[in-house]
Amino acid sequence: METKARRLPGLDAARALAILGMFAAHIFDLFARDATGALQPTLTGAVANGRASVLFMVLAGVSLALFARSLERKGLNRRSASMVLLRRAAVIAALGMLIGPANESIANILVHYGLLFLVLIPALWVPVKVLWALAAIWLLATPLIWRPLAASDAAQSLGHNPTFTDLVHPGLLLEDLLVTGYYPLLIWIGYGLLGVAVGKLRLTNRGTVAWLAAGSVIVAALCLLIGWLKILPWTDGISAVTGVPRSQLFTALVTGRSPSGNLDPFLTQSAYIWLPTAHSGSLIFTIHAAACAVAVLAILLFLIPYLGYIGSLIATAGRAPLTLYLGHLILLPMLQLGLSQWAQWWVLCVLMLLTALILHHTRKAGPMEAGVRYLSELPSADQEEDPK
Repeated sequence: METKARRLPGLDAARALAILGMFAAHIFDLFARDATGALQPTLTGAVANGRASVLFMVLAGVSLALFARSLERKGLNRRSASMVLLRRAAVIAALGMLIGPANESIANILVHYGLLFLVLIPALWVPVKVLWALAAIWLLATPLIWRPLAASDAAQSLGHNPTFTDLVHPGLLLEDLLVTGYYPLLIWIGYGLLGVAVGKLRLTNRGTVAWLAAGSVIVAALCLLIGWLKILPWTDGISAVTGVPRSQLFTALVTGRSPSGNLDPFLTQSAYIWLPTAHSGSLIFTIHAAACAVAVLAILLFLIPYLGYIGSLIATAGRAPLTLYLGHLILLPMLQLGLSQWAQWWVLCVLMLLTALILHHTRKAGPMEAGVRYLSELPSADQEEDPK
């Protein structure tokens, strides 16, 4: 009889952390005035912004690789496994297009998430060494390709979350999804490829995870250092081109925006690739954010097994990412009517904890996860990942 595949609690916990990061980015201000009146990035603006969503996408690739391996162990051939994954991708993308208009104040990632699943399917059966090379080339090359495209087509975007009515303008929809939208897939596919490559490693091997953690932390730190060293000589030019005053420039370089505007006009300059800026699509931040995502996963793979019941609850919350993500999209507009930012945060955290407690003690899947599995005819949630 076939045994159940063990889950990776560190992977589930990393999903939970990504969700919390997106909660923060969607609730708290990215910058604020300090005691002296100077504009400074907040903790959310300096840490969660631009990194939580990348972590979510890298983990999508990891989960996809593990899930595909699980399907193969159940006896599905590549064609059958691909059809299961194709149905899952279609359901998630359709759900994203359906729910997008419900909260236009948040850039909905689900359409991009579903499409990422779709385009990554062929990569699941690429040899591991080729896959690592492809991920590296993609992450290094596509920001350079994307920059002139985004600069020339900046006005060609939807200006709202993708929805079914946008299908009447397929060219504009495709351009928004690939280049001009908030999560340009031209670049973000690279995060998914990296995730698939990581998912093919032996993530239960502590030596492998240790090397993964050390290497990714070093790369992340070096990228941020190089970015700041390269961009500092350009500060006068950035201020002149963007209209952001020097007093606000540090905040804009960290968060991507300030009260006086954003850095988009700087897209036409070659130095844009060195911006250490969240959601900029620059070369240096793309590599930095990808390395941060791998570092978070590796560190949590180490730590979570030692955190006992608390670690188990954190991991359990990460088993319901779709439920939690959709829930906060729907709830936030209501919470924002009368609650402070911190009150909104704690309401969502409490609801996340309640979700974790229920799922932990019932051993059930999250409601949205169960629905997606039903619609795409997936195996049980307990057999979703196989780290062996």
